[in-house]
Amino acid sequence: MSDGGGPFGFDIHLALLFDDIVAVYRPSAIVETGSYLGDTTAYLANAYPSLPVITCDVDPSHAGYTAARLRHADNVAVHHADSPTVVAEASREHAPAVYFLDAHWGEQWPLARELAELANGPGPAVAVIHDFDIGYPGFGYDVYDGVPCGPGILTGVPGLPDVYFTSNPEATYPLPCLQTGRRTGVGVIPIGLPAEPLAGIPRLRQHSRTATTSAVTS
Repeated sequence: MSDGGGPFGFDIHLALLFDDIVAVYRPSAIVETGSYLGDTTAYLANAYPSLPVITCDVDPSHAGYTAARLRHADNVAVHHADSPTVVAEASREHAPAVYFLDAHWGEQWPLARELAELANGPGPAVAVIHDFDIGYPGFGYDVYDGVPCGPGILTGVPGLPDVYFTSNPEATYPLPCLQTGRRTGVGVIPIGLPAEPLAGIPRLRQHSRTATTSAVTS
């Protein structure tokens, strides 16, 4: 349980939160970027058998392994492709969809491009950003070229709504999280959808991008 693999990095609290999001928005598909070896993909396919699960990886060995591993899962489509391209295509074909954005490929960090495709896409979407800075002790987050995966990355993407949410570690969960290694939070952004359903989930905290930016610059 060192975040080296496993569905959602073996963080059951994240799995429960993801299920909350799916329950309130009832998406027509789930899109995952960065399949790696397909652990989270396999979980999503089994947890939501009635929904298409679209995943991708830029590494051909990872995409090939995931495709072979899940070849019998009728609801899974695996692509060896750049994630923003897959996000753009899914946005045109599925509305609304929930996007689990977890692509980080060596020197590449396609998150801003993924979010831009959703912000400017034709269909409503919910972006769930993994490894996000939730401002909570003990929870890590990604940093690329000195840029944290956090509220600041949202400010740089035109068209995103002002309201966003982060996971709440202090909320009540029905099961304990046994992840003893590196834990990370998520940022959640409803794009073209009302934010009220997310505001009603106790496992989330609501924030304002403009308020966060004003606090940092003041």
